[in-house]
Amino acid sequence: MLKASLNAHARLFCAAVLVLSFTGLRQTAAMAPCPSQKELLAKAKVVVEARVRSLSISPSGLTAADDNFPKQLVRADLEIKKVIKGKFAEKEAIVYGVPFPPGPITELASMALIYGYEGHDTFEWELKQVDMGSGLAWFRINDCIYYKGLSGILCGGP
Repeated sequence: MLKASLNAHARLFCAAVLVLSFTGLRQTAAMAPCPSQKELLAKAKVVVEARVRSLSISPSGLTAADDNFPKQLVRADLEIKKVIKGKFAEKEAIVYGVPFPPGPITELASMALIYGYEGHDTFEWELKQVDMGSGLAWFRINDCIYYKGLSGILCGGP
């Protein structure tokens, strides 16, 4: 039952990915391409093995003077399985971003769909912290960050 449900979700997800890829959700020509994952891993301070416990895209509630500021905010709740690089004592982390590149938004969505599918639902993720001043910080999605094991799982991967 779980496998049949997962296959139906996988087909739906792959179809959505294909539609989005043809409609042009990519980095613009003016944006520099991200470095290779090998280079990003070398520069990363904290890399964890995690699972996407939940993913939401909803109105941010933020007010901005710029009318072009995205109204939607992506929030991914990560369950930390182990620390691969650096130090991170917490067992969970929340990452934020907007639903536009750069950043592995599509891959996060696929990982949220297969949460609980033991042995296939973990990935490596760089926790890139952005300081806001006054002791406040958050982890960002929209950046050239290191991630591994996200793509290919639902669309024909092992």
